Amino acid sequence: MKKEKIKLTGVPETMLIPIRARYLESKRENGILSDPNSIEILDRIECDFSGKKEVSIGSQIGVAIRTEILDEQASRFLSKNPNAVVVNLGCGLDTRFHRLDNGSVIWYDLDVPEAIELREKFFDETDRFKLVPKSVTDFSWLETIPQNKPLLFIAEGLLMYFTESEVKEILNKIGSTFPASEMLFEAMSPFIAKQTKRHADVKKYHAQFKWGIKTGASLEEWNQGIHFITEWYYFDRHIDRFPIIFRLLSCIPAFRKGMKIVHIKFQ
Repeated sequence: MKKEKIKLTGVPETMLIPIRARYLESKRENGILSDPNSIEILDRIECDFSGKKEVSIGSQIGVAIRTEILDEQASRFLSKNPNAVVVNLGCGLDTRFHRLDNGSVIWYDLDVPEAIELREKFFDETDRFKLVPKSVTDFSWLETIPQNKPLLFIAEGLLMYFTESEVKEILNKIGSTFPASEMLFEAMSPFIAKQTKRHADVKKYHAQFKWGIKTGASLEEWNQGIHFITEWYYFDRHIDRFPIIFRLLSCIPAFRKGMKIVHIKFQ
């Protein structure tokens, strides 16, 4: 089988971390998740993960947990709104649509053109599954999204690569264009955001964390019509799977809440 070559640089190249993590976790007996599509995709990509390039166990477990949380909450949203629209921002090589498709959702996977070019080698568009080759900050993509249906935005492994002012603009554009829409996004604490050079995997790429928050509730202070619903912390799940150092640190409340999935609604 011909292998697909990677032509990604900078932040887009970090999409290899989560798909490798899902690949490894899916290969594990009794893993946190099962994602056969990620296995199939990665087996078709020409990429060497040997030695220091291999994804760390911390990232493997963290990605598996965030996938579990996002799948649960997106499924809950779709159970209440089966005919909804879901927009997956900075989708990378995510396979969530193919895990959660209920037969009626309209799904948009959005990422920069070079990322979508790679996705197109593995996924075909349909009348309910669309690929949008635009950066999240190229706000022309907003014009392609229907406004007459319940709407959920997902931002996994994305917003921490933008500055706070850029995140504010992104959320303001989404909220003002789609009032009453909801959003699930991954966030890290300001302390963790400052540790890019110490991150076992991100430090291998030309990428940098730029934004973090202690809690999603602080977004209500931005006066952008954001209503904080709740958040889920990674270290509240599968703690026995983490290396001992992480288990010890998770006893510290600030560390335990350092990585999370935040749920907000625009008003």
